[in-house]
Amino acid sequence: MGQECQKCKAYSVKEEFDIKNMDEELGDESPDVEQSFLDEEDEVKKHNRPPCLDNYKRGRMLGKEECYDQNDPKLSATIENKEMALTEEQRGEEIILADGSRYQGNVVDGKANGKGKLWLNNGDIYEGDIIDNIIQGNGVYYYNRGPIYSGQFLNGKSEGIGKEMWPDGSIYEGQFKNGKKQGQGLYKWSQGCMYEGEWFENMIHGQGRYEWSDGRCYQGNWNKNQMHGRGKYLWKDGKHYDGEYEYDKKCGFGIFVWADGKQYQGYWFDGKQHGKGLMINKEGKKKFGEWVNGKLISCSEETNVQIIPEGWINKA
Repeated sequence: MGQECQKCKAYSVKEEFDIKNMDEELGDESPDVEQSFLDEEDEVKKHNRPPCLDNYKRGRMLGKEECYDQNDPKLSATIENKEMALTEEQRGEEIILADGSRYQGNVVDGKANGKGKLWLNNGDIYEGDIIDNIIQGNGVYYYNRGPIYSGQFLNGKSEGIGKEMWPDGSIYEGQFKNGKKQGQGLYKWSQGCMYEGEWFENMIHGQGRYEWSDGRCYQGNWNKNQMHGRGKYLWKDGKHYDGEYEYDKKCGFGIFVWADGKQYQGYWFDGKQHGKGLMINKEGKKKFGEWVNGKLISCSEETNVQIIPEGWINKA
């Protein structure tokens, strides 16, 4: 069934930015110790994988005896009242398949062909196009313990454009390939979060935008459900980070800007400032320093420092 999006949950994280060596010069304009670089909860908690059907088994041939693991505790939703009426044209003939599943619809040369309805012995129901005993074309598949899929099929698997509706209210609309979300798609969690962008084999992968229900959002690169590469993270109070990520944590070069205009330009590792960096207060006063594991270890009065990598702005 649809999984809860943990990103919607909020909690506080203690800031690790050490400003003791900068207080005297930057005064009240220096970042507050309680004002965290790490208050983006997403960098501490991993993204939930969107629910998928990887644990399900579905035979390509209607007569093939395959069924789902109905004892899987993760698959808790059941089909209710899915008895759909067939038109006279669709009613056609009835066939009992080798595994005990029942098909009713058009039959040509002893095989299901055309429009029909299939009652699988595991409780699933399919209604739509079938070619030579293979689910192919347009149809609706009602999983006994899972979502309802409505859309295009190829060789018994969802392929093309489709819509996946999960029992908890989560919905995915977009492209499928070989039975999995792949290409462009929009996923809306029942808790209010949403992601729109690229997918690969049921995972958020490529370019896309993730929005939280509390107003935060991330736009950028993803790798297997994690922020990875260049991206921009924004908070509802105006703070934002534009920089590089590795596996959901800031890593590489990035610029963090507070709502009042203060900013840190510099390098990060494992979600913390690490390497050379430049602090700028809202009046434009600068402090150049060196950070290790989030701690400022040295600083200087250098002002003519260009820390932003060449071509960085153009790559945004």
